[in-house]
Amino acid sequence: MKSEIRNYYKNKSILVTGGTGTIGSALVLELLKFKCKVVRVLSNDENSLYELSEKVKISSSSKTSQNFIENMLNSKIRYFLGDIRDYERCEEVTRNVDIVIHAAAIKHVNISEYNPFEVTKTNVIGTENILRASIANKVSKFLLISTDKVVSPVNIMGISKLQSEKIAINIEETKGKSKTKVSCVRFGNILGSRGSVVPKFINLIQNRKNIIVNHKDMARFVMTIEDCTNMIFKALYLTKGKEIFILKSMKCFKIIDLANILIKFFKNNQSKVIIKKQNDFEKLYEELFNLDEINNLFDENGFYIIKNRINKKINENKKKFLSSRISNFNFQKPKEILFLLKKIGLVS
Repeated sequence: MKSEIRNYYKNKSILVTGGTGTIGSALVLELLKFKCKVVRVLSNDENSLYELSEKVKISSSSKTSQNFIENMLNSKIRYFLGDIRDYERCEEVTRNVDIVIHAAAIKHVNISEYNPFEVTKTNVIGTENILRASIANKVSKFLLISTDKVVSPVNIMGISKLQSEKIAINIEETKGKSKTKVSCVRFGNILGSRGSVVPKFINLIQNRKNIIVNHKDMARFVMTIEDCTNMIFKALYLTKGKEIFILKSMKCFKIIDLANILIKFFKNNQSKVIIKKQNDFEKLYEELFNLDEINNLFDENGFYIIKNRINKKINENKKKFLSSRISNFNFQKPKEILFLLKKIGLVS
């Protein structure tokens, strides 16, 4: 299926919103290998656009020069400065586009709690803007990148992303005769992404600081960046619209196990793990789907897929679905966590 997926993107025009973030930039660099017609990158961060253009220049097999415009044209990457809060800009960047991968969002839980109105402007209104523009410009497929924090959300970020999911999935009911296929992918925590827990813990350890863990049993689903990009490309290839894709092979581990193995790896006797009170806006465990979604859940092609119809064989699979729903099972052992971190280059 890998070659079929790769061929699917050949000669396609693709827009990646939030294209300078961890996942967005990884998608752009991978799409360079796919013989796309053009890849458009939308970001509201001019410096990150420039930094991505430098990465593309290094990764590209095309002839490079000191001229930014020449390099852009040779690499088939287009750098658009703009914000999904601006509908007119969304309408401009989605013209003549086949596929939209919507990665732009405010994702940091703590920042979101302190800035709820700004989060709503980006995660909710911004999603509506880019989605409506995509439908108006007859985009073929639209994929929203979501998070496991939408399931029974307890914080502003999770609530806003749940709203964006609902907007995306329910737009099917209001888009009229448009043939745009809209779907979502739900991620766990992405190892090594900007502001994520592993770089944070490593920085604390290297500066001889203590690591605070808010509960000894707190656990999270985790994915690598490669898991994320592969999942996105495969979901877009498979989707028929109005579906939510969840990767079955996500691993989970306890945060305290991660902290302890990193302290041991860096041979730091000064840093300690301190257990503090769990915040009101964070959960002990995350969930991949809620109990109301189980009847619509299908096990296909390495995904759990929430569809717009009942699974008639649900009773055969319900026990299996329930056993893998919450991040409190089959925890990675400390040695397995360290092996994973080494494999993806977060420690060496």
